[in-house]
Amino acid sequence: MKKATILAALCVFMGLAAVPSHAQTGGVKVNVPFQFEVANKTLPEGEYLLWSSKDNVFIQSSQGRTVAIVSSNAVSGSAAGKTGQVVFQCYGRHCFLSELWSPIQYAGRQLPKGRREEELAKKKTPQYFALAGALDNRQR
Repeated sequence: MKKATILAALCVFMGLAAVPSHAQTGGVKVNVPFQFEVANKTLPEGEYLLWSSKDNVFIQSSQGRTVAIVSSNAVSGSAAGKTGQVVFQCYGRHCFLSELWSPIQYAGRQLPKGRREEELAKKKTPQYFALAGALDNRQR
């Protein structure tokens, strides 16, 4: 009987420990009207779902395919509003995903600059472009 109790307690503990790693954080669905770069990839204009989990930002295409996963840093600032927002830094025709602000998280996520963006930043001052999104709570 004692072994069964210990086994049951261990199963409950393992089940509870697994919940945070699969916790859903919602996402921001956004229609990007221009091509942009993220994680050394150029993505076409279109609809994307972005969400963060721990220190990563995930980008999913409208077809449901994860097209990029990028490490990010927490950043504080103004509230994202009810729908969240996605911020780009543009240098002329070249735009780079810069920040993700989810309406259900307390901090935004800032993506590091890649090599190409660093090169352009030495020559030009970026223009910031923010797109308002729509909250998306579907399961991933």
